[in-house]
Amino acid sequence: MAQNQDPQEHILIARNNETGQTGAVVGQNPDGSPQTADIKSTPITQFVCFNKQQNPIEAFLANFIRQAKNPSLFGFFKVPYDEAATTGVVMSDMLADPEGNKEMLAAYKVNLPEKTQRRNNAIDESKIDWDTIEKEWGIKRDDLAKSGDLTSMLYNRKSQLVSLSPEMAGEKFDLEARLSFRTNPDGSVTLVPHFPQKEPKLDVEYKGYTFTDDDKEQLLKNGNLGHPVELLNPETGKMEKSLVSLDRITNEIESVPLDKVYIHGHIGKTELSMPEILSLKEGKMVESKEIELADGRKFTTNLQYNAERRDVEFIYEQGQAQGEKNDQKQAHNNWLDENGNIRKITQWSKKPLTEQQQADYMAGKQITVTDVKDRNGNDCTVFVQFDPEAKRPKTVYNYPDKAKVVGVAEESKTQAAVNNEGKSNEATNKVNEPLQKGQTAPKDESQQKKQNKPKGPQP
Repeated sequence: MAQNQDPQEHILIARNNETGQTGAVVGQNPDGSPQTADIKSTPITQFVCFNKQQNPIEAFLANFIRQAKNPSLFGFFKVPYDEAATTGVVMSDMLADPEGNKEMLAAYKVNLPEKTQRRNNAIDESKIDWDTIEKEWGIKRDDLAKSGDLTSMLYNRKSQLVSLSPEMAGEKFDLEARLSFRTNPDGSVTLVPHFPQKEPKLDVEYKGYTFTDDDKEQLLKNGNLGHPVELLNPETGKMEKSLVSLDRITNEIESVPLDKVYIHGHIGKTELSMPEILSLKEGKMVESKEIELADGRKFTTNLQYNAERRDVEFIYEQGQAQGEKNDQKQAHNNWLDENGNIRKITQWSKKPLTEQQQADYMAGKQITVTDVKDRNGNDCTVFVQFDPEAKRPKTVYNYPDKAKVVGVAEESKTQAAVNNEGKSNEATNKVNEPLQKGQTAPKDESQQKKQNKPKGPQP
């Protein structure tokens, strides 16, 4: 069996070292193990074809190592694609006695990469000096925990925008920033604020790499570069292949080494094929993928790995219907998680919600939020409930028990309808000022004069 020196395409033959079962790789099972088929009876077109440009073997093995519970259970051997019916069949027979044929199989054996954690190791919270963080930035641990941001931060991701009140030269400032933790060489943990920038700095060299015009166009269009580039690791001084994305909130440039990219095998109820997983791991876009979420909702979208989120995201084309685009964006990024479940909210209109309110909202129940400011700064009471059809919370101004419509308190009904919905109230339709809570008529002599002013042009 003379092995081709540098074949462009390969198939992989996997052997279960426990059962002795051998077959060509045709995909990956949900548990991470390779899905195989008999190499003698299965058409070659059903085998996964690996090549450097589209489906690198290294990407498949790296994803396998991260997902499989027991990677050492399998051995892998690569065969040139055009020799599957000859060399592949012979090798399948030889693998029935791997020890006896060890020397001949050695030239085809693929060494597995060293196993790394499926996710970045969680930061040791005991290393965090919360007293100093609160003193310097005005943010409390409990607030981050209640919002769910702390969990993201402990797993090396950023929080959402958080209100900060740092004190500088004896003066306090109100700022907004995304937050993350950085582990220092001495093991201590530092809070890092990421303040929104006006625009991304794409003309400045990033970790030893200069963005081309095409790179800039892709980053501004999709938020993702779409292919690996060699970046300098400042800790090791070595260059490593990485994926690059933009933080759409702060306009920061973010990257993740290719060997730390992990792709889930499914989104909601939708399974990803092995070629799709490998393409995503290389930063490429999987176009027009039909997605079914956990609640049964279906839509078609493009998929791409985002280095800032450390996950696959939905990418929208300009030509997509706006309604479908908004529907998908809300489902994935705002009000629903990737499995179609209602996301937790901890406040509404800057009013903190109790644990019970949060639980009720996530269960689809109506919650009452009092002393809320409308868009004009006026007080009102709001009833909030998630609308499964609109896929977002609804706040309609009416009694909640009337036709099961979520609404607001009666004393706020006129105020909300006029101030927020642009509706007209006959008794106040010439008053140009926002109505106060409970107001259904002019509140003073000045408003009464405006209301009594005749219609039409004045002489």
